[in-house]
Amino acid sequence: MLDHLSHIPLLSGAPAPVLDDLARESRLRNLARGEILFTQGDPALAVHFVLSGRVRLIQHTTSGQDVTIGVFALHEPVGLLVALEEATYPGTCEALDQSTVISISAAAIVRAMTQYPPFMLKVIKILHARLMEANDRIRELSAERVERRLARAVLRLANKVGVKEETHGVSRIRIDMPLSRQSLAELTGTTLHTVSRILSDWQRAGLIDAGREQLVIVRPHELVLIAEELTQP
Repeated sequence: MLDHLSHIPLLSGAPAPVLDDLARESRLRNLARGEILFTQGDPALAVHFVLSGRVRLIQHTTSGQDVTIGVFALHEPVGLLVALEEATYPGTCEALDQSTVISISAAAIVRAMTQYPPFMLKVIKILHARLMEANDRIRELSAERVERRLARAVLRLANKVGVKEETHGVSRIRIDMPLSRQSLAELTGTTLHTVSRILSDWQRAGLIDAGREQLVIVRPHELVLIAEELTQP
């Protein structure tokens, strides 16, 4: 456990006694694609760090629609805020592909923050960044065109899990995770039909290369222009 914990940036520099305490209250879990780590409404008793693969947080609405709240990749914590509040998980966490997660009890995380203040500061910075991202998404959903929201969502995923590729001397960015059009619809708060239409338009224009569950950005700069509304759609 100590080896896994020492590679998590949020815990880098933590004293050995702190890491030892965290290791005692940690467990590894291997998830197959589609397997559930925790369910919406479960008591948030642990913070989960992604060691490999990717997971997503889905919120089930009263209307029966699933909304993807976020995607989490290597070393990112899942359920950090609610575990600290002793609340319940606001969504269901599902593995997007074969993944490994280390789960640390919330009580051990709180002790580590008390014993090692630099760790507490890192946690505050992460929570601040996620609050700013949530504010951005609320603004996008309430005031921005769907195409712009979709461009921003695709670029955020590219920034998080994108892999640069060279094809015939042209740089492309492959989003390195299974990505369905339904998932993009959930991320942007729109319909599958609308996402399919926009992606088809982008593909015809040569901006992207979209498969069944994969997406390659062929012309990233033009997608940025759409995201920032610096060009006509």
